[in-house]
Amino acid sequence: MTRRRGSGEDSVYRDGDRWRGAVSLGYDEHGNRLRKKVSGRTRTEVVEKLRKLRQQVDSGVVPDDRLTVKVFLDRWLTLNLPGTVAESTEDDYVDTVRLHLIPALGRKRLAKLTVADLDRLWKAKRDVGYSSNSVRIMRTVLRRALGQAVREGIVGRNVASLSAAHQGEGGQDADRIPGAPAARRCGRIPV
Repeated sequence: MTRRRGSGEDSVYRDGDRWRGAVSLGYDEHGNRLRKKVSGRTRTEVVEKLRKLRQQVDSGVVPDDRLTVKVFLDRWLTLNLPGTVAESTEDDYVDTVRLHLIPALGRKRLAKLTVADLDRLWKAKRDVGYSSNSVRIMRTVLRRALGQAVREGIVGRNVASLSAAHQGEGGQDADRIPGAPAARRCGRIPV
């Protein structure tokens, strides 16, 4: 015997050996119904996933699980970036995305991108010899792009803003300390 659906549970049903659930997102421009679906082993698990999904939808974030970092960055470079920065800066951003961000993160799903993924990337870049300034630029470009994703409601938070910036000697980035090159020459800051 089937149970009656609880208030606010959206659609929950059994499909073979799994439970499935769906949240209605409204209709597209052609009148087709848009739904976001989840699945789980138990009804309780599906109801909890639906509750979290409903909270995201109500806050204006509609997660797209299939959108990859590469697809989003390519779209950001062609639609959102032009006209917001100087042409030379735009060229630098394109190179940073093409040479560093897409090869490392391109296949990752945007909704699944984590702070830990980015911290590992920044560490790997420093380990192969990139300067802290180069890593800072990579982080800045990604932070700007993900800021657009947050504004569009594609992701709930900007993980690039939350990732750790490189810290140099004494807890600060040694390249950004005024007078650091002169102090190094005098032997006051270790090289």
